[in-house]
Amino acid sequence: MRDGVRYAKIYNLSGRRSLLKRKWPEYLYYDEVQGRELQGVPANNMRNLHSPAQKSRALLRTRQKDPLETNAIRLVQILSHESRLPSASFGISGSLLVGFHRPDSDIDVIVYGAEQSERVHSVLYSLLNNDQYFHRYTARNLKKLYVRRGLQQAIGFRDFAEQEQRKVFEGKFMGHDYFLRCVKRWGEITERYGEVRYKPMGRCMISGWVSDDAETLLTPCRYSLDRVRVLEGVRSRRPSEVVSFRGRFTEQASCGERIVARGRLESVQSDGSQHFRLVVGESTRDVLKRIE
Repeated sequence: MRDGVRYAKIYNLSGRRSLLKRKWPEYLYYDEVQGRELQGVPANNMRNLHSPAQKSRALLRTRQKDPLETNAIRLVQILSHESRLPSASFGISGSLLVGFHRPDSDIDVIVYGAEQSERVHSVLYSLLNNDQYFHRYTARNLKKLYVRRGLQQAIGFRDFAEQEQRKVFEGKFMGHDYFLRCVKRWGEITERYGEVRYKPMGRCMISGWVSDDAETLLTPCRYSLDRVRVLEGVRSRRPSEVVSFRGRFTEQASCGERIVARGRLESVQSDGSQHFRLVVGESTRDVLKRIE
């Protein structure tokens, strides 16, 4: 509640679409490049732009911070010091960014840069094993996360817990849940809007071996594949990669591991070439997991 207005977050993407279609249909539009409906706010409807990097700088400067803001900045300062990265490499996102946080809210941190993400990943691995303030999730913590994400239809809890316990971009800091999301800097992004065209081709389930995990720490993340088999759905096309725009699919698999994935198959066309990819994370039934 703020200024007499009650706010709520809708985690499920289909739930978000239903709400927009009912109350703000102008926020739904067909995108020719993506070949499907997307959600977006028209530019003339925007009042403010919230920058995670600017929020982090503002909290670093101010002395008037509540306990959660204090712990969020402490987390950034520790990561900055241990990784020897400037504080400008980090941002504060989530509810803290827009001022809707509560005392028990998560701490959402953005790391800018591909190389920077690798350094922070290494530092967090060490901190989770040796620091009194950083802790990995317990089975009870993971159960809550499993239910909150609504993954009961996608993956069994034991499989979910096994893969999440390997991750370091999520855990506990000073008693708070923290989540790190790493994104490329603008200069690291080579694709320009409209240069590549995408076309949805239906749902699909595959298995394959990860041949390249160079972008496993990033959002969006990407896993190149070899020896792909189509298990369900569109069998006429085999995707050569799995991608996700959801942060929860980072750190999911490593090079040389075999995976099973379920999601939306789409063609990718650019300069006369074409390949296929599987996009996971748009449905609660989507999955990307390692298998023995």
